[in-house]
Amino acid sequence: MFKVWYHDNKSFAEYLIKITNLSKYNPQIEKISLGRNFAENPDTIQKILYLDIPDAIITYGFPEKPVLGVEFCAEAPSGHDIFQRVARVAASASFGTSFAFIFPEKKWVVREIGGRWDIYNPLPLRALVNISTFHKVPALPFFWEANQISGNESEGFLLTDKEFPNMPDRNSKEMKQFAEFVNLTIAYVLQNRNFEEMMFDPFILERVAWMWDRYHERYRRKPNLFDWSPLTSCRIIKTSELIKLVKEKIGREPNLPHYVVDRAETVVYEPSTRNFRSDPYTGSLVGIDYLTCRNGETVRHRYRNLVIHFPQVSFQKMKSMFVRYYKEECPFRPSNRETDTYLTLHLRDGCRYTKQKELRIYCYIADLLLFRDAALY
Repeated sequence: MFKVWYHDNKSFAEYLIKITNLSKYNPQIEKISLGRNFAENPDTIQKILYLDIPDAIITYGFPEKPVLGVEFCAEAPSGHDIFQRVARVAASASFGTSFAFIFPEKKWVVREIGGRWDIYNPLPLRALVNISTFHKVPALPFFWEANQISGNESEGFLLTDKEFPNMPDRNSKEMKQFAEFVNLTIAYVLQNRNFEEMMFDPFILERVAWMWDRYHERYRRKPNLFDWSPLTSCRIIKTSELIKLVKEKIGREPNLPHYVVDRAETVVYEPSTRNFRSDPYTGSLVGIDYLTCRNGETVRHRYRNLVIHFPQVSFQKMKSMFVRYYKEECPFRPSNRETDTYLTLHLRDGCRYTKQKELRIYCYIADLLLFRDAALY
């Protein structure tokens, strides 16, 4: 019936079973297959991994249907670390899979002189509300609570579980809410009820109200979206300015897609990096999309264009990454002599699931990629 799949830490799956009604159904625990073994995953799991990999996935039935994705994050909650995981939420929701994202409400960070509480950024809460709304499936955050008296000092005073010390305390208020959400999801699955219907369940409505409450509690301190990370690295420009910018990059009038030209405004995300890399920028790009550009389910449902600009990175760095993938990993490389499921996967889906995360997410999410010396669109 039920199975729990995990990415790289089996204790995530064991904890999930132990604190919820999953324990009543004796679910199997399976490891998500990666690399050359990726094709061994059920097709439905492959689909929700097209952007990134959550810590745990619950499936039901055969063929396995993903019903809940779960992400645990113990990083300080104010910066990019939380946002880099938003792609995992969005990918699951886009295929009708509900999601629970657990991250700290606050965490004690030590500095050279003393320490301080790092408090949550409100923007992930708003992003998850929008993801839930556009995809008509619950995508809910839950706080990993902290306490300076009873918390684990070595983990920034986060409340950790006695049996699973790398996990949140199951007896904390928020983890009880998390367990209730998992149990509610299980009930809907067993009753063969649609997750779209679950959006109107009293528990979900209360939780969404809580999300807006906690969002405004922080947001009112700086009541401008673009004063919060990662939007501090973004600017809104007229699309006519974007056309000029692209022309400067390529040295000629660009032939941009009509849907790009038709949108009056463009959000430009400019991370200050000298390297073409994924984390934390790939997940942040997805969050920026849902916060400032999206008005529907797909990347074509936008009222603003979304552009990522690497002003200090040459196109050659992206090109070399793709060439390395082609020479070393791609089953279509001339040196490959294997005829197996890995090749079949690529014949069916191309390299959608296997190329590097940078190529996978940037090229799928952004309307344009701008480099110091080139533009991709």
